[in-house]
Amino acid sequence: MANTSTNITVTEFSRGMSEFLNHVQYQGQTFDLERGKRVIARVSPIPASAGYPIDQLDALLANGPQLSIAERKAMAQDVRAVRKQLSSRRDPWA
Repeated sequence: MANTSTNITVTEFSRGMSEFLNHVQYQGQTFDLERGKRVIARVSPIPASAGYPIDQLDALLANGPQLSIAERKAMAQDVRAVRKQLSSRRDPWA
């Protein structure tokens, strides 16, 4: 479905801004603002953001695949090895 726009004057928009913004937010409408006979701005909804909602991340991780005990031990060994390697590096700014 193509997003059609409605032309309104800047004066109309300024007098009913809250109402127009409600139409944009809740109904997805787009308004082209005219000054004189020229469109100078467009007010439209922004596209939905991509990605996973951060407030649902805990549930995703809790309900996702779990590491076995052997996998956890192997991962812990890997983390210890990386930490040891990082802590043994000479600080170039020292």
